[in-house]
This record gives sequence, structure tokens and C-alpha cells, in this order.
Amino acid sequence: MDYKIHNLIDSITSIKNAGKFVKYIDFIQFPFYRNLEVNSKISFDFPLTVFIGQNGCGKSTALHAVYGTVYGKTPYEFWFDTEVDPIQYYDDEKRRHSFWYQFKDDAGNQVEVVKARIRRENDPNYWETSRPLIWAGMKKGEKNVRGKPIKKDVVYLDFREELSAFDKFFYFGNNIKDKARNKQEFIREKSIILKELFNGDKKFIFQDKKRLNEPLHIFSKSELSAISFILGREYTSGKSIKHSIFSNDGYSVLFTTNFAVYSEAFAGSGEMAVVRLVQMVLDAPEYSLILLDEPEVSLHPGAQERLKLFLLDEIKKKKHQIVITSHSPSIINGLPPASIKVFHQNPLTGRFLIREGLTPEEAFFHIEFPIENRKNLIVEDKLAAEIMREVLVNLGSATENMFNIKYNPGGQSVIKKEFASVFCRNEISVDFIIFDGDQYPGFEHYNWRFFQLSDLTVTNLSKKIKEQVGEEIKFSVDGGEFGGNQEQKVVLLKSYLDYFLTNVHYLPTNTPEELIWDTDKAKQLILFNMGEGPYIEVLVRQIELIKNFKLKFEHLTKIIFGTSQKENIFSLQKTFIQAWVNNKNEKYMDIVNMIEVIQKNQRSVS
Repeated sequence: MDYKIHNLIDSITSIKNAGKFVKYIDFIQFPFYRNLEVNSKISFDFPLTVFIGQNGCGKSTALHAVYGTVYGKTPYEFWFDTEVDPIQYYDDEKRRHSFWYQFKDDAGNQVEVVKARIRRENDPNYWETSRPLIWAGMKKGEKNVRGKPIKKDVVYLDFREELSAFDKFFYFGNNIKDKARNKQEFIREKSIILKELFNGDKKFIFQDKKRLNEPLHIFSKSELSAISFILGREYTSGKSIKHSIFSNDGYSVLFTTNFAVYSEAFAGSGEMAVVRLVQMVLDAPEYSLILLDEPEVSLHPGAQERLKLFLLDEIKKKKHQIVITSHSPSIINGLPPASIKVFHQNPLTGRFLIREGLTPEEAFFHIEFPIENRKNLIVEDKLAAEIMREVLVNLGSATENMFNIKYNPGGQSVIKKEFASVFCRNEISVDFIIFDGDQYPGFEHYNWRFFQLSDLTVTNLSKKIKEQVGEEIKFSVDGGEFGGNQEQKVVLLKSYLDYFLTNVHYLPTNTPEELIWDTDKAKQLILFNMGEGPYIEVLVRQIELIKNFKLKFEHLTKIIFGTSQKENIFSLQKTFIQAWVNNKNEKYMDIVNMIEVIQKNQRSVS
């Protein structure tokens, strides 16, 4: 599966780099739009884009805007005001709800288009193109000239709404005016008519001269193949009809497998969702814009993985641009960082931030904030995580149950730049970082309260942070003169320093390998595996001469296992961890004391 995904991604990347995607939206930017952070931007660097985040964090909002980029389409179809939920036309700075985007026309020229919500007396939800918004970063065009929206086919599917005709009536319908005593009897009566359509006995059903159905559709070989592939079972044939026989418009499907023939009444909701998706994607002309809102609904992880492969394959064949909203690890697993856009709430403003360029692991680190009161211990790698886990186990279940342990494959730089810059925005944070000892700056963390008042500037605070963490940390703030709102930036820089002061700790040695290394234990394992002999001391001496503790473990693993594969190294390290925990030396007690400090921490600084 991974091999297929990588091959498809490589092929699609090559096709895109060759400029073969026509009328492709390069990016969309939001100067002011609903609850998205002011001037947020989404780059579509890869033709399959996934908006991922917690519920209610702006994913569908952004998807509706992408839908509205196309000629003749607007967000009004999804977002409009009512007496209960009025929409203000302007924010405090007189900005209207708007978004702008860029694409290349048929001549290869870059076109910038802005769409804005305009006040009209007879249509309070009217959207139209506008003159370039220079203040929002658009290029200055000719006077009174508005960019023309992109013209391309668009497919939009919201899988929370894709219910079968049966489900729509059975769960939400009302048959009070009908002679049937209940819904079951009503469906039984109407299914006689539906069977005639499926059998081909009748082409159309009429009621009061109104036609109740569209023509019967027989699944093509390509549709059957795609449906079978995604769902992981063999469908030998299938038929579908759009109709209103059950009062509401909906689809009915008759499936045939090697084992049974059944309708949507006995099919899973996932089967119906896949049928609709496959039909609409396969019917879409080349270069279509395809928007899928939570396509993983009712699909098991394996089906989600295969759905992703199907979509990538269709992108390769027909040069589609596909944008998905999702909560699923299976959907983003294996995708390049260019595909992934993480939506999460800014604790300071309540608006929704959009992060780009994150790996799948980093993306889920960002969105899986625990909803319980357990504290998170974030470490740099797998070995550090195992060490902390064993210490907590040794301290007993009461202490162990207070913590989650996570590690980031991206290393310390990503933790400093991406994670700490988010964690610091909360006054009370349950996220604690434990770096390897080699990240310790050599001095106690700065407390900005001891700085001179004249030093509480963006320049000086940024300098202090770089001295402390070894990285330049950037924060997004509201626009303004001289690179953004300086007061906001000062507040964020102080918060970052405060977070390090209270929530960042270090292992008592440069690396976790050094922490658990024990020469006596190494000698004991060599003796146990090789027996007595004069060469034992030679082997031990060879290991002692190695200064790098990671290399010590590699060398010892090769002696004991005959190979230095990662799995064997980690297995050996776990043996050392257990011995180290049992010995409870000074370094072990240092970590125990660290955990006790974290347990009591309430993120308060004097």
C-alpha cells in the first residue's frame, strides 16, 4: 500500500511540475472571512489537499470558500444569514467577508480574483468579484478591472448528508398522510414499484403527472472495479436510481455480490457513500475541482486507505484538483507535507489558524489535544519516550495515569518552532516538553520580569529566545505597520519565555542512550551470550573506547545479535532501561524529581 502511494505521489508531482494541470488554483487567501484567522492562506502545492483538524475549526468553512472560487458558485449555498444568526457585513476595521485566489489562465497568465460579500437590499447574501485588494496582498491591476473567476467543472459532496433514499425516509421521513400504518408498511408497499424499476419492467414512475425517478443506471466495469477496490469486497453487478418514491429525493442501489443480492436498505452507509463518490468522480471531466467533505464517514480504516489511492489514481489520470476535509489518520497517512493543512484554534483570538508543511505525525500531534486533565510529556524520540514510560510505571499506576507520553519524529527543532509556539498561548498548559540534555543552553531559563523595562521589545525578546533555544521563533500576528502588531508580538514572545520557564525540562544527560548506558550490564550480556573467554575483555574494551553512546549500543547489538538493525538495538536498549530503573541511581532520581515538579506545576510565574 505504501509503495503504491509513493509511486502515485511521485508521478503526480512530476505531472504537476511539467505544468500539465489546467486552470489549477495555486492558493486561496482570506483577508477577512468568517472565523478564519485574518489573512490566512492555503497553498495548493499538491493536487490532493486535506484540511484536517478538530470539529468546528473552520475546515468546511474553507472548503465552501474554495467551492465559491468557481464561476457561478458562491459560499451563499452553504453560509447565509437569518434572523437568528445574522452576519455582520464589516469587522471593526471595515473589512468585508472576502477571499482571493490565484490561477493560470489558458494563456499561462497568472490571474488574481477576489470575491466579496456585498450589501444589496434585495439580496443580503450576494457575492461578487471585486477590484484587487492591494492592502490584502493582491497586485495592483488596471483601474476598475476585476479578475474573472475560474471556469471549470466542480463536484461537491458532503458525506454527512449522503443518505440513501431508504435511510432518508426511515429515519427522517413522515408518512402520516399515507394510508400505511407505519414506515415499515409504507416502504413495503413502495418497494413493489421500486422493484419494477430495478427489473426494467418500467422505465419511469409517475404520480399526478410528475415523474418520480431518473433513468436506471447500470454500474459500469470501472465503477464496479473502483467500488470493489475501496470497500474490499467483490461486487459482480449493481444498479442505482435517483427517485422520490419514498417522498424525498434520494438514491436507491441494488448490489450483487457472489453471496447475495441486496438493496441500500441492508447495505451499510459506507457502501452508499462510496457508490456516490465513485460515480461522481468517474463522471467528472478532466481538470475538475472535486471537493469532498469528510469522505471517511462510515468507512473503516482499510477502506479509507484505498479511497485515498483511488483519488490519487484519478488525479494522475484526469489531472483533477481534489480538496478533502477529514479527521482521519488513514486519509493523511503517507501524504506529503504539501498536502496537509492543519486547522486549529488560536487561544488568544478564538479564530482558526491554518498550518502548512507538517508531516502526518506532526499534524495529528497538533490536533489531538487531550480533552481530559492528563498532562502530556513530549520528548524527542522513541527511546526517551520508553525511558519516561518505564519511570512512570515504576512510580505506580496513580502517577502513571496522570500522564500521556508523546514523541515527535521531527526532532527538537520542530518541537521548538511548531509545538512550543502553540502551547505557550495557553495560560495553563498540560503540555510539558523534555528535551535531551544536549539542548540545555548552559544557563537557567530567562525570566523576562527581571529584564529592564527598556529591554521588553520585540527585538530584544526575540534575541533572548534565540539565545535560549538556538532557533528563531516566528509568530503570526494581526497586520500593521513595521511587520505586524508589535504589542501582540511582545505578548507572544513573553508567553514563549514563560512557557520555557515553567514547562520545559531536560534529561540529566546529553542523550537518552547515555542516560541508560551501563558498562557492567554490557559485559554481563556479552558473557551471557558468548560465555567465558579471554576475548570478552577485548570486546568490552572496544566498546569502552567508543565515545558516542548511540554507537556503543549499535556495536553491542552487533556482538549479541550479529546485526545492528533498529529493532534489535531498541530491544537491547529496553533491557538497559529496566536495569537502570531497578538500580535507581542519581540520574533516575533526577527524573523522578522532574516528574514531581511537573505534577505540581500550575503554569504560574512570579
